[in-house]
Amino acid sequence: MISLIIVSNNVWAQTIGDAIKDDLDRELASEANKIPGKAIVLVYSNTNWSGNIAHGDGSSSTKDGYGDAKFVANCGNLNFVQGLFQKQGEGGWIAVVIIQNGKIIGSESTNAAYGIAHATGECLGLGGGCLIATAAFGSELAPQVQQLRETRENIVMKTQSGVAFMTAFNSVYYSFAPTVADWERQNPFFKEMVKATITPLITTLSILNYVDIDSEAEMLGYGIGVIMLNLGMYFVAPALVVIRLKQRLYRRGYKHHE
Repeated sequence: MISLIIVSNNVWAQTIGDAIKDDLDRELASEANKIPGKAIVLVYSNTNWSGNIAHGDGSSSTKDGYGDAKFVANCGNLNFVQGLFQKQGEGGWIAVVIIQNGKIIGSESTNAAYGIAHATGECLGLGGGCLIATAAFGSELAPQVQQLRETRENIVMKTQSGVAFMTAFNSVYYSFAPTVADWERQNPFFKEMVKATITPLITTLSILNYVDIDSEAEMLGYGIGVIMLNLGMYFVAPALVVIRLKQRLYRRGYKHHE
């Protein structure tokens, strides 16, 4: 029984859970369902139903059917998917489960007469969400998070090289970002450390908002420049500080022995 699917302690909840568990396990494990920028809406039922899927790109699609069904939904820039499905009769049951990247992100079920299963899930579009920054600054509406989003969508994603970079970056970033964001929410001290660490990065990325980027070459040039600047701040400068400290300590030790 997967407790996240059926939020109820009624007898029918166990029945529905047993009916869909094996198939849902397969869907969660399937690599074919791990599509960048997409979520999978799974409908499980033993009766007729009709419904609507609201996509994160602002579009929607209507669906009608009987029994089990599977749909692909766009997470879009809004980073959410919603499925609302209603039974077309008094008997039977229906469960709606939304998954992305092997995880359940939304679910609801019902066996009520003409009942509605309304599931909503927060998912990652191709642009993704600024998970670490959002957790650090407390809200997606924080100026720092808005700045990151605007730089990504209005500048970086406007060129092919930028899209290629973000695709590669996201494949790595979202492998650890949800965990780091959870740690931030659980530990205020860690949250402040992350905030202090990423603030210089956000500042350097803002440079892209003040330059004219009209070609792939300019995007590559400015992009590489920003990357090198951050490498200098986060790695080269601290390394130089450590080297200088070691040199001073060595000199003091040498003079002491004299």
